[in-house]
Amino acid sequence: MSISGKHLFFVAVLGAIVLLLMTSPLSMNAMGDEGKSSWVWTEDYPKPSWWIWGKEYYPEEPVRGGYMQYSRTRGAGLLNPNHWPVNDFPLLSGIYDRLIYPDGDHRATVPWLGKHWKMENPTSILMKLRKGVTFHDGSKFNAHTLKFQVDWINDRATGCWSRGWIQPLESIEVVDDYTVRWHLKDVWAGFFDIFANVPGWAMSEKALRGGDAIKDAQRLADKVKLAERKVQKAEKKAKKATGSKAEKAAKKVQKERKKLEKLRNQLAKAQELSKGAKDMDEWAVGSGPWMLEEVRPDNYITLKRNPDWWFGKTIGKPDMPYMDGARYTVIPELSVKLANLKAGKIDTLGVDYSQYPQVKDDPNLKVWITPLNSTLLLCFNETSSVFKDIRLRKAVSHAVDRKAVIAAASGGFGRLASCSFPPEHFAHNPNLKPVNYDPELAQKLVKEAGYPNGLTIRGALYTDSQSRRYGEVIKTMLKKVGITWKIRYLEPVAAADTYRNLEYDLGTLVDGWVKDPDSLLTGHYYPDLEEEFRRNNIPEVQQLIEKARRELDFDKRKKIYWEVERLLYEGYHDAWLWHFTSITATRKVVRGYNRELQIAGGEAYWPTHPGWFKDGKRN
Repeated sequence: MSISGKHLFFVAVLGAIVLLLMTSPLSMNAMGDEGKSSWVWTEDYPKPSWWIWGKEYYPEEPVRGGYMQYSRTRGAGLLNPNHWPVNDFPLLSGIYDRLIYPDGDHRATVPWLGKHWKMENPTSILMKLRKGVTFHDGSKFNAHTLKFQVDWINDRATGCWSRGWIQPLESIEVVDDYTVRWHLKDVWAGFFDIFANVPGWAMSEKALRGGDAIKDAQRLADKVKLAERKVQKAEKKAKKATGSKAEKAAKKVQKERKKLEKLRNQLAKAQELSKGAKDMDEWAVGSGPWMLEEVRPDNYITLKRNPDWWFGKTIGKPDMPYMDGARYTVIPELSVKLANLKAGKIDTLGVDYSQYPQVKDDPNLKVWITPLNSTLLLCFNETSSVFKDIRLRKAVSHAVDRKAVIAAASGGFGRLASCSFPPEHFAHNPNLKPVNYDPELAQKLVKEAGYPNGLTIRGALYTDSQSRRYGEVIKTMLKKVGITWKIRYLEPVAAADTYRNLEYDLGTLVDGWVKDPDSLLTGHYYPDLEEEFRRNNIPEVQQLIEKARRELDFDKRKKIYWEVERLLYEGYHDAWLWHFTSITATRKVVRGYNRELQIAGGEAYWPTHPGWFKDGKRN
């Protein structure tokens, strides 16, 4: 993932995304006899094993009705996924369809709005788009809207953090209304995975243009006010001028008036374009199964069912999605969230590890424990701190008792990490083992690095309860080997600024939603991108990232990533701690989740198998 200070915390937030996806309104399986389907599967696009809605996978028929109730720790942030901060990607993933979905192997193979595609040559991809897709504002999805969106993301003026992700793209060409040709600057093996992510989340061109017009109108209104003051100043001088100065002053007045008139005309056009429009940061407009009904920032967001959603109709299940909507209410306190779940005021909850004993035997709840493809790591500022020295990076890595941290911070839920990718991921190097706990070695390395009396380092973490738990435990472990870690616990915006400005020595990252390795590794270890926050510079790793990006042979590409992990591991360029496990508790009135199906389908399972309430009612 290409990463800036803002993007750094996008990566961190992705850890929460995976936990929250377990409880999104798209997270339940749907059943019923399979109706007529317009999907055509071929040798190039074989039917997935999880593409089933029969009783074999759920014994009950889906029922329409009801609003699902969720809780969130904080407000959703911005609702355009390309702008920062975004605090609730799971919510947005129900509003926006995407071009492609990743499967259970974390590879972008499932066609969606991108119906099918072929590589014409190593730098040209022809893609056919799905017809009959309508955005929530009534406008149509097609090749023209897709091109506008991609060009919009790539425009510096729009301020998209995701711009760095699509830099290998030369251009997008409209072939016809439902066909595009992607022109790449070079061979780009990660193309499909990038467009299975935020850059491929389809947004209404009409809404984007309207939002831009609102911003233009605001900007021009300020310019008009300034121009009016200049005219008034020029007129005042002209009244006092005499002789030859009077003629010059009169010309100045005329010049300033012309500028003002031009700006007023531009403002009028922008105001006309912005009539009835809403800023996409405040009002998301996609084509997904859920659409906005009400937004109360930092209080709650209510979604309603999209009656025109295309997918259910294509598989003979026009009632999808089955629920009438969902409400996401901000409840910061863990204890209050759990009390609401037990009282039936919310329907599902990503349970904090400390609360597991309170839900595991509750007869009204179903509890799921799921290993996640997300990783917690300690990240080093190798650019402008003491961690340029490998001895200190190595000391930190060996000073942390990972098993003890998992026990203290996560109740023992978690898998030890050796490097970036979890064991089931194809980029995971199976030859690497988690760094062992060796405080004596760590203390020795601190002294060898020139700190016989120890040293003090800066840190910045989120304010959530789990970050505080593992932050304090690790802080104590580092203190024992002579490293004093001064942690500031910050809200997302302040934390992002701290990381962007490199005002830290040792921080933490959560790599969540780990899919194609290119985006993650590029984000962490490729400082030449414009959006990079430049915490390290490892040329040999950068060369391998580029090599893997150009390698289309899957097995060869996999081995390149194994080598990347080896170099990162041996250089102690980060201290990888553990891969997360989620605990999800859901009221039994919610039906339709099939764990085996979800594991096989991965992210593509969520939109294709929405849940429902028993009898169509919450209670």
